[in-house]
Amino acid sequence: MPDLTYTVSMKEIAQEAGVSVSAVSLALRNSPKVSQKRRQEIERIAERMGYVKDGRISELMEHMRSKRSNRQMSKLAVVIPDLREQDLKEYQRFEKLLSGIEAQCLASGYGTDYFYLSDMKVSPKRLKSILVSRGIRVAILLPYLNGVGTIDLDLNGLCAASSGYSIIEPNVNRACPNYLQMMDELLEQALALGYRRIGFIMAYKSGGTGHKLFASSYLYYSSQLDEEERIPILARRDISEMNIRKWMEAHQPEAVISSGAIYQTLQKIGYTAPNEIGFASLDLSYEPTDASGVDHRHDLVGQEATRLALSELSLNHTGVPENPMVVTVDSHYRTGFSMQKVGDPVNIKIRATAAG
Repeated sequence: MPDLTYTVSMKEIAQEAGVSVSAVSLALRNSPKVSQKRRQEIERIAERMGYVKDGRISELMEHMRSKRSNRQMSKLAVVIPDLREQDLKEYQRFEKLLSGIEAQCLASGYGTDYFYLSDMKVSPKRLKSILVSRGIRVAILLPYLNGVGTIDLDLNGLCAASSGYSIIEPNVNRACPNYLQMMDELLEQALALGYRRIGFIMAYKSGGTGHKLFASSYLYYSSQLDEEERIPILARRDISEMNIRKWMEAHQPEAVISSGAIYQTLQKIGYTAPNEIGFASLDLSYEPTDASGVDHRHDLVGQEATRLALSELSLNHTGVPENPMVVTVDSHYRTGFSMQKVGDPVNIKIRATAAG
């Protein structure tokens, strides 16, 4: 019986049969381009030598040999946990994520198949069976609209990655906005414009990674101020029109870093940027998109998440990784209407530099 732990190559069969490698390839595919007599002879030699066909390579080569017009593009699954398809246009962040995923898929020769779980209302087991039946081996898990959560999907046989920190289980490789760098950049820009009293209203839910990283950067900045100059963070749980008014009156910030929704409240209670107050947005995906603030570059996050998943596929790494990786994408500060120069730059160092 042949030793199946040793793989005989077509080149070795060709040498034994005294023919070319291409002739062996054609014969073993039962091609009419090789005579029946020669084909049978090559098959006998291959069997005697213990040749075993590699099904994966055969499938790939058959795909490559097919006419381009007849080829079926391999697809990647995009799993959206709690956003309905009809609501997509209301969330620019998700539109940009999908745009980035689609761009990277196109560049890598893949199509996309979308699975809106809120619309489908299928069990995790049924979702897995759909992916398997469609021959899908790669999945990108999009974040929840708010907060953190899990997706109960069996990843055995699948290569997966996530965008953002929202999906805590399964803990796969993920691409994320660089929240720490964002707040550092917002503070640096405000200080460069001469704002001395900078307040922060936390619009993110507590416990999430974005919440912690934003707070870490702001508290580091505060630690460099004299105690009487520090402005406490207004926590999300305390946000109301009345509490924002009290906080503004008590601490008198010259500039506020927060979300677009908080800016609307500031306007409602009489603070208009940039004259009455400087305002910097935590995410310019949301109105007012022409304010000063940071672009999370969600399209690049989508691209990087796709690269991570396809990299796992190329390495044939499936399931939940033993040591998940996080790739961070730096934000981009955009100057808008809501900040203006109010004085000389304030000399507070937020980030280390080569000069120390």
